[in-house]
Amino acid sequence: MDLPNAIYFYTLAQVGIAFAGFATILMALREMRGRGMSKFHLWVAKSYIQCGLVTAMNGMLPPLLYGLGLSETLTWQVASLLVGLPALGMLLLAPRQWRANTSMPIQPRLWVQIILGLLINGALLFNAAGWPNPPGPGLVMLAISWNLFGFFAQFAESVSFFFQDEQDENPKE
Repeated sequence: MDLPNAIYFYTLAQVGIAFAGFATILMALREMRGRGMSKFHLWVAKSYIQCGLVTAMNGMLPPLLYGLGLSETLTWQVASLLVGLPALGMLLLAPRQWRANTSMPIQPRLWVQIILGLLINGALLFNAAGWPNPPGPGLVMLAISWNLFGFFAQFAESVSFFFQDEQDENPKE
């Protein structure tokens, strides 16, 4: 018997891998233009590639846990912790990493994405605890999707940044 919603998780894994590939292409295009990569460019590109690969791993995690013999309930509890805790850590570190790599202010849309990400991934801790509802796939699907969608939005915004000339940028070198 397959884990319910497994196809959605496999799809998230595939989209995550494709996203990491697009980020790599973006870096290559900037290099081909002879612009080089500032410390900030490298951090942003690394974040996108990392997000894609983490999404792929998170997408494959619930079917793997279930396939290893965990009950459906325990699968959602363990997956909630293994997805939520690292995501919360990455979201909490993001503002400090931003400031370490650029003198540009953190844009309000990024703060909104961080706050929503903290709420959604924080809800996974409640899912793991089985409160107020029994553990289920919905919040795990939402959190993995949100984490990826948040990076999609950032990626769409930053594409133009990767094609700016150096004098138009304000990163810390």
